[in-house]
Amino acid sequence: MSAPRLAIAGTGYIADYHARAIAAGGGELVAAVNHRAESLAALSERYGFHRRYLDLDRLLADGEVDALIVATPNAMHARQTVTALEAGLPVLLEKPMAMTAAEARAVAAAESPRARVTLAHCLRFDEQVRWLRDLVRDGTLGRPVHTTAYAVHAGFGPGGWFTDPALSGGGALMDLGVHAIDASRYVLGDPQPVSVTAHCGTHYRDLRVDDTAILTIVWDNGVTSGVEAGWWHPYAPGPSGSVHVCGTEAYAQTFPGTLVRAGAEPVRKFPAELSEQAIQRRYDAQMRAFLGTLAGAGAGAEPAPGAADGITSMRIIDAAYQSASSGQTVHLGRNQ
Repeated sequence: MSAPRLAIAGTGYIADYHARAIAAGGGELVAAVNHRAESLAALSERYGFHRRYLDLDRLLADGEVDALIVATPNAMHARQTVTALEAGLPVLLEKPMAMTAAEARAVAAAESPRARVTLAHCLRFDEQVRWLRDLVRDGTLGRPVHTTAYAVHAGFGPGGWFTDPALSGGGALMDLGVHAIDASRYVLGDPQPVSVTAHCGTHYRDLRVDDTAILTIVWDNGVTSGVEAGWWHPYAPGPSGSVHVCGTEAYAQTFPGTLVRAGAEPVRKFPAELSEQAIQRRYDAQMRAFLGTLAGAGAGAEPAPGAADGITSMRIIDAAYQSASSGQTVHLGRNQ
């Protein structure tokens, strides 16, 4: 059987993680799309493919691609993904799924049995986050009571399109908070949000988007989650993927991966540092899962995480910005 042929839309720094993951997973990167010819050529030369396109329509017209990775600015996610789905291509879509929950639902509506969306919520494939989810799942922690998650950049933050609200849709919450939101939900077994209370602001740089977001989410299983996202902060409680769960029987966290039982010494399972190799392993595992959906497409393989997970994240983000603007808690119905 020939290797799956993948193309990528977007040739920024995240494209390198995906490109390496494709090779590690036994796929083949055959093409890329970007309006910036210099960046497009650089990625092509690094990974040895020759098909370069300045627009997605031309790539789709030429064909001979089995799937598309969408890793462009947020404002392009919905349009490019819908275009690929309508052309019959499965899509691995970078977070956030879209600019709004309404856009995310439009993406989901374009799916077909053979062309589905897998969300690139890469923390679901982190070894420490998965270990924490297993502790919750097998009852080691007892009944979860509350969680906290952090996605904070200490002393740095992005520029370019990330800080342009027309292209990003928001700041640190859209860029990093989506990671902490989805990781919190994942370790709890994917509950649905009941309410969101948020405070968002711009405190550390002169930006048109938020550099700070602090959320409280109440889930339909009764657990409460705190989420903190930020750029340019003076201190980060841990790397992206830092999740803490307090249960009725024990406490556990990632970075360092530590389990604490009442009356016992803490047991450390994983280091506090997030290495470059560990980051790449997230993307490698994510790509293997995506390639698995391609192999099983004819049998109706279910992407995980899929469109429904991306929509849930966007519902929470929409509610967070609404809460921050109004100063009120936003209550969510399951089908909103």
